[in-house]
Amino acid sequence: MEWIDKSGIVGYCLMVISIGALGIFLERFFTIYREGLRVKKDKGIMARIATIISENAHMDRHSLEDLVTYRAEDEMDSLSSGVGLLRLAYSISPLLGLLGTVLGMIEAFKDVAIMGGAVKPAVLASGIWVALLTTAEGLIVAICSFLMYHFLQFKTMRVGKMVEKKAQYTILGINNGISESQK
Repeated sequence: MEWIDKSGIVGYCLMVISIGALGIFLERFFTIYREGLRVKKDKGIMARIATIISENAHMDRHSLEDLVTYRAEDEMDSLSSGVGLLRLAYSISPLLGLLGTVLGMIEAFKDVAIMGGAVKPAVLASGIWVALLTTAEGLIVAICSFLMYHFLQFKTMRVGKMVEKKAQYTILGINNGISESQK
């Protein structure tokens, strides 16, 4: 906590961003994980897709596939909602860190100017240390947010591939006259 106090308002902003990013990550992770389990059991998204397929079984295969693709894309967009905020976190955090560095350097040189010609290296070093601290904090938040974002994108993509594969099997089964009970 001492580091955040030393890095000032920028440090507090980065702390808020990191807590928000972690909250988004945990909520989306468990949502995506739970939906992956549901898809494996033909529930959740898969149940809604199966309903669309059965209600529109009279359509030709390509039209039905297009309809299912559009619906599945909507479902995947819904599943990954909020994940874009992690992208915002990893984009803005290094900039905030840089802002903190600049503000810290301004403060350090202001202290040097106040001291006149008798500059103490410890005063300058202390100001620079605080300035660089915000850069490190910004990079830590950015790297963690970057990893969380791409991990969630990967997990969402895997659920999407599962839905796509199961939907194709269902469409092929319907178009070949195979009922769900015969699979």
